[in-house]
Amino acid sequence: MRPEQVSQLVVCAAPHLRPLIVFLASTGCRLSEALDLEWKDVDLHGRRAVVWQKQGRERHVDLPPAALERLKGIPYRDGFVFRPIIKTRYGQEFGERYHNSERQYGGQIKTGWAGACNRAGLPGRIREWVPKGSKIPKQVYVPDFTPHTLRHTWATWHYCVYRDLLRLKADGDWSNTNTVAGYTKLMPDAYREEIIRWWTHGPDGLA
Repeated sequence: MRPEQVSQLVVCAAPHLRPLIVFLASTGCRLSEALDLEWKDVDLHGRRAVVWQKQGRERHVDLPPAALERLKGIPYRDGFVFRPIIKTRYGQEFGERYHNSERQYGGQIKTGWAGACNRAGLPGRIREWVPKGSKIPKQVYVPDFTPHTLRHTWATWHYCVYRDLLRLKADGDWSNTNTVAGYTKLMPDAYREEIIRWWTHGPDGLA
């Protein structure tokens, strides 16, 4: 994804999803790492977070200014960093955490993600089917991009800025450079300054 596409995605996302999208595009973290992130593992002053692998292995992630500012804007400092919005009899409030899928899939934000992609005008298709027991067709928008696309995007941006495959391998926590190459696309050098501004200011950097 190009910087302006990610910016439009953030703008069109629900408010509680915007910090998560900026965090993913700024750090290259896997969605599972982000949704499992707790405030006790975030050092805002040191601009670093500790994310955990399924095997219980930790890794340290530096927080670019765009991600840092979005984290500072979250109105709570305990429990899980990124939480869903749930409806209550009194309105809406933050839930405790997204569904723990044991890192088997990324469907926890599927609906919100699809809605943001649709409103942002990103490519996708309309899936139509007739539910069992109904005669009325149902339609749903299926975006071409998934949340995991942001990890590919970050890798592509990282290589565009630094041109250093070994640094990208280390920063992205990949086991070998072949995997890194599979994640990374060649982006024209013309985007380098845009990417740097995005990591610094987020969507506002392209205004």
